[in-house]
Amino acid sequence: MEALAAIVFDLLFLIIVLIILIIIASFFIIRDLKIELNKVLDIRSRFHIEVRKIVNLIYNVHSFTYLEPFTKVIIKNLPHEEKKILLRNIDSAFQEINLEDKNNKYIIETYENLQAIRRERDALILGYNQKISIFPFSFYAKIMKLKNYELYTEKE
Repeated sequence: MEALAAIVFDLLFLIIVLIILIIIASFFIIRDLKIELNKVLDIRSRFHIEVRKIVNLIYNVHSFTYLEPFTKVIIKNLPHEEKKILLRNIDSAFQEINLEDKNNKYIIETYENLQAIRRERDALILGYNQKISIFPFSFYAKIMKLKNYELYTEKE
C-alpha cells in the first residue's frame, strides 16, 4: 500500500513539475511573441511615416498627378494592394526626377530612407511570420489571434 502511495505521490509531483514548466515556458513564449509584434508594429509605423513624407515631397515639388490621390488619404488605413500601387507610383516618380538637381536632395534622402525601412520592415515581417507559423509559437499565435503581415518587396 505504501509503495502505491509513493508511486501516486511521485506521479503527482511529476505532473505538478510539468505544469509549472509549461507555465514558465508559456510566459517566455508569449513575451517573445509580444516583443516581435512590437518590433513589427514599430517598423510599420515608421514605414507609413516615411511613405507619407516622400509622397508629400514629390507631389509638392513635382506635382505628379498619379500621386495626387494619395496626398489626401491616411497611408496606414490603405489596403495592402493600394499601398503596393502607391509604392510603384513612388518608384516611378523617383525615376522621373532629376537626381542632379539640388532641389531634389531631400527627396533623394527620403527615398533612400524609405527603401532602407522597406527592406528592414520586410525582413522583420519575414522572421515574424515564420516564427508564428512554427510550433509552439503557432499555438500561442492562434490563441493571441496574431496575423501574418504581407510584404512590399517585389518578388523578382
